[in-house]
Amino acid sequence: MCNNPTTEDPTKEHAAERWLIGELKTVRQPLLISIIAAMLATVATVLQARVLATACHRAVIDGAAVAAIMPLALYLLLFALLRSVLTFYAERQASAAAALLKKEVRSRLYRHLHAVQSRGRVADSSALVEAVTQGVDYLEPYVARFIPHLAVAALFPLLCILLLFPLDWRSSAVLLFSAPFIPLFMILIGKGAQNINCQQWRSLAVMSGHLLDLIRGLPDLKICSAARREAAAVARISEGYRQSTMAVLRVAFLSAFTLEFFTTVGTAVVAVIIGFRLLSGSLSLVDGLFVLLVAPEFYLPFRTLGLSYHARMQGVAAAEKLAPLLAADVFSKPLPELVAVPEKVLAIAFEGVTFRHGSDRGGGVTGIDLLLPAGTVTALVGESGAGKSTLAGLLLALASPQEGRITVNGIDIALFSPQKWHQRLAWIPQKPFFFCGSVRENLAIGLDLCSDAAIYAALDAAVALSFVTQLSGGLDYQLGDNGAGLSGGELRRLAITRVLLREADLVILDEPTAGLDRENEQLVMAALTQVAKERTLLLISHRENTVSWADRVVRLVDGRIEQPVSTARNAARWRAE
Repeated sequence: MCNNPTTEDPTKEHAAERWLIGELKTVRQPLLISIIAAMLATVATVLQARVLATACHRAVIDGAAVAAIMPLALYLLLFALLRSVLTFYAERQASAAAALLKKEVRSRLYRHLHAVQSRGRVADSSALVEAVTQGVDYLEPYVARFIPHLAVAALFPLLCILLLFPLDWRSSAVLLFSAPFIPLFMILIGKGAQNINCQQWRSLAVMSGHLLDLIRGLPDLKICSAARREAAAVARISEGYRQSTMAVLRVAFLSAFTLEFFTTVGTAVVAVIIGFRLLSGSLSLVDGLFVLLVAPEFYLPFRTLGLSYHARMQGVAAAEKLAPLLAADVFSKPLPELVAVPEKVLAIAFEGVTFRHGSDRGGGVTGIDLLLPAGTVTALVGESGAGKSTLAGLLLALASPQEGRITVNGIDIALFSPQKWHQRLAWIPQKPFFFCGSVRENLAIGLDLCSDAAIYAALDAAVALSFVTQLSGGLDYQLGDNGAGLSGGELRRLAITRVLLREADLVILDEPTAGLDRENEQLVMAALTQVAKERTLLLISHRENTVSWADRVVRLVDGRIEQPVSTARNAARWRAE
């Protein structure tokens, strides 16, 4: 949201606030009612002050009896009750407007993300979660607090000046002179808080993404005895976020002190002026009390606006994230005319493919030119973050290249129906998913018709028939969540059985032998030998034995191909075995 935690982009900020103000049109009615009710409440405050001043004047100067003042006391109570009711109603309407805006933005955001997904684009998951949840929630204080307070701060002081100027122009001049200092210092302090708020948002994005990665990799962390170390890292990140939050609060307290200082000084100067005029007899008590009672109310909207300025910063920061996600081009851009996926064995070509993730964590690939010949096995190697998973995601049509294209037998995959394309490929992640159900149900998932004979044939080809027949119930054996009841190697071979049942022409495998011992690795590789027959395979792996089985090896470094595609020396030997 903030490209730099120590500086801000005024153009980006202004564009975000313009978008946010434009969104207020959808909640114009309840927001307008809230502002009118808040203004009427302030008018009731002025009337209450006038009635109180009149009652004091009659009691002190005129010496009126209690019975004569009772009607004024009733009016005073009535205006106080009216002010409370109007304030409550204004806050309720403002909250209703904020809730309606959140509902509308969140609904459009879901529809937009669905449209983006259907067009083959994805965004960083942690950034999306942050935008859809907390980002939308940050709009509420902007609508429910800042906008009504801004409207009242713009209108009520003018009303006060119009009422007080005929009574005492000197006090009005003091109020006019001191009033600009409050928003001026509020803006100056707010600019400093804006940078801290940007840094806080960025810290939250890093923390949420880091926590999401840890949750996904929690089993691996437990196996590697790294859970405590990562827990300590989360604690450090959380402590940094706490410190940034306290820094924002310190700035907020500083702004509150500044507002109170100018309010107190201004009221004190008005009191001195009124006192001297009362002593000189040039001002009546009722008018002097009225001016003194209204002066603090004159500053109150500015103080309230200053205290809610942090809500404005949060709302604008959220808008900077939400506005690009809700860009209308994804809906206006027509979908390309779809073509059929070729029926023969698939040859894949990456042509100048570039894709960068839209987040601060970087990653992605740049200028990839790569050919996956039909019927071959290509191994993709490289360190974590080199771009291997990004290439796999592009080939799975989970995202579209920002530059270049990916072709299948010379046809851009963007021209394929995502459903038809997914029917022609298979994806085996590091940890294949198995739900709580029978082996048969897990193998036949996504297939309309699948006979036991076909399942047994695929199990035999995947070197999985021997252990499945030994299970109690065979194909009816009930697996637990995530395949509980079978070993990692057995689950990998069941995943390969799925591929054989699907008869996919393109198979993408992510670390198919990771975490397996030598014996299970040999069994899985034997099963993959069957998969590789008349299919195109893309293999992501770090293990030397697995990579050496491939026909070709590609090494990625920082999103680029480091060296030309090489031929694996042991491919023929592995195929023979």
